[in-house]
Amino acid sequence: MNLSRLLLYILLAFFLYKFVFNFLVPVLKMSWRVRRQIKEFQRQQQQQPPFQQNTSTSGRPSSSSANKAAAPSPKGGEYIDFEEVKD
Repeated sequence: MNLSRLLLYILLAFFLYKFVFNFLVPVLKMSWRVRRQIKEFQRQQQQQPPFQQNTSTSGRPSSSSANKAAAPSPKGGEYIDFEEVKD
């Protein structure tokens, strides 16, 4: 009885060890890395000057933006040629 209990505890400790070091530690490292990258990205965004918009005093849009709005938009995407690969 004691031997089977000891074997069960050893097996349980082994699986707990594998779970912690093969799953939890990598997940925690990745979450810390993602948080650090998000903080760094936010810090870089705060250091950059804000986006400057081109505003005119007359309230009319500039001629370049009017030309862009009047240009027709393409209806379909690009055609991509492909080859069939036979096994």
